[in-house]
Amino acid sequence: MKNKGLSYYFLKNRKRLSAYLLICVIVLVFSLIMYIMSLSGIAEPLSDSFNAYTGLEHFSKPASSYPLSVHFIDVGCGDSILISAQGRNILIDTGEYSLRGDTACYLKKAGVKHLDLFVASHTDSDHIGDFSSVADNIGIDKLWLSKYAKKPVSKQSEDEKLFYSKIDELGIKAEEPETGVYDFGGFTIEVMSPGRDLSDENENSLVLRLCYEDVSFLFMGDAGKKAEKELAASGKELSSDILKAGHHGSDGSSTAEFLKAVKPSFTVISAGEENKYLPSRKCIDRISSCGSEILRTDLDGTIIIVSDGKELSYITEK
Repeated sequence: MKNKGLSYYFLKNRKRLSAYLLICVIVLVFSLIMYIMSLSGIAEPLSDSFNAYTGLEHFSKPASSYPLSVHFIDVGCGDSILISAQGRNILIDTGEYSLRGDTACYLKKAGVKHLDLFVASHTDSDHIGDFSSVADNIGIDKLWLSKYAKKPVSKQSEDEKLFYSKIDELGIKAEEPETGVYDFGGFTIEVMSPGRDLSDENENSLVLRLCYEDVSFLFMGDAGKKAEKELAASGKELSSDILKAGHHGSDGSSTAEFLKAVKPSFTVISAGEENKYLPSRKCIDRISSCGSEILRTDLDGTIIIVSDGKELSYITEK
């Protein structure tokens, strides 16, 4: 008897195979459309329902049940931090420019449609490079800049020029806050530094301390040992439950003396797998020696610290 083989099998079952192929194509096209629409915000309610039904809700969803959540967004070797508290949303930095608009995409998936305040810790590209994407997709009421951040146009990078141009284009209110405590209704943010020009872009980063009931966070931007020394000598309250390490955990930040003053229970380092030099081994050793648990975006992905004002816990993407 002649062996009809595979060709006969496929011929006999071509209708069934065609149906399977058609179903796969429909599912693929539908998934692609849903993905594009969710990124653009066109069908957020529909995509939310779809995600809830399929169990694919964004990993940040549990954070929405807490009165305070601080999201250290994984943007590679850059900074982007979302603070959500008492119905207010504050974003510190945006990370590097991304074709995908990484920070804006994250904000949308986390349900953020409006920012009460955007803070540019300073104007390095890995901190404000994706600002245009955020500003084009998320409403921004007000913006804070370090008074020592702006450079002459001739010395500005293309990202900086675009940053200032977008602020002017959208008419966002830009302020240069003085050092001091600012009340946001239910929580405070203290501008700790710079109190004077430290003659260095990184050292002139806006350093902020967030206090919500019994918990506190210290955000260092790219500030290093010069700013840390000034802060330690200022007599200001530095002790904080959470420290966002300065300058992505470089050896020039998080000095032993500074860590002794801050006494953080957790230290978050915003770093990227693409940068093999950061964080530095010496910085990690200093942080570990002070008894602080280390969380890293290059290892943990996006890190969300949540609190009820008394206790702290965290969620990681990876």
